[in-house]
Amino acid sequence: MRIFGDGKSSAAKVHSIAVMQDVKSYWEGLRDGHPIPYRSEVDPRSIQKVLKHAFILERIAPGMARLRVSCNTLTDVMGMDMRGMPMSSLINGESRENFSEALEKVFAAPAIGRLELSTSRPFGRSGLQAEMMLLPLRSDNGEVNRILGAITCEGDRGRTPQRFDLEGSFLRRIDVPGSAKRLISSDAVQHNKITLPAPSLKAPLRKTGAAADDMPRLIPTKHPHLRVVATDA
Repeated sequence: MRIFGDGKSSAAKVHSIAVMQDVKSYWEGLRDGHPIPYRSEVDPRSIQKVLKHAFILERIAPGMARLRVSCNTLTDVMGMDMRGMPMSSLINGESRENFSEALEKVFAAPAIGRLELSTSRPFGRSGLQAEMMLLPLRSDNGEVNRILGAITCEGDRGRTPQRFDLEGSFLRRIDVPGSAKRLISSDAVQHNKITLPAPSLKAPLRKTGAAADDMPRLIPTKHPHLRVVATDA
């Protein structure tokens, strides 16, 4: 997994892994046997230790989401309070289509997403390397249209704002009763043909027996920025 460039301290890697594990463990605890937890169940006080890295997104259109709750890490990178801003404003134009595709699949599959991001700097100077985790949430009406996210950054920030290129994305589908069981095919991903509606989970939910480990089984595809992985069951 390419998160930090050569020469970066192992302490930075350990910190990023610890942040992601803390946020993921909190999200898993909110599930309580259900596929997707509710946004209203998220209590910032419960993740105080990693709050500077955590944010919440709201889906506003296919492949588009805005920041309902931002974080200090995003403020430092962009040089402004990002509340209310589209998440795509962090991404360079060349990567926005791939970023939008990955974001929509987190909502629509639904899936757990992990993104690898980087910035470029002129004259051979190293930029930022970042990791982002995206965990789907339900609104009060049961629709999967929120995301609990986390981001860590390491490297030379330089002047703000800094925008990222998408280096890679990895998705693990969550098993939702009544949803399609198939995985997205590599050809469909390659040609950007997948348009899945966000599912409604208003029906009574049952325990899914989801795996608790943080390392999903990856299934490679032809797409350079997307890896579709096995279901959560």
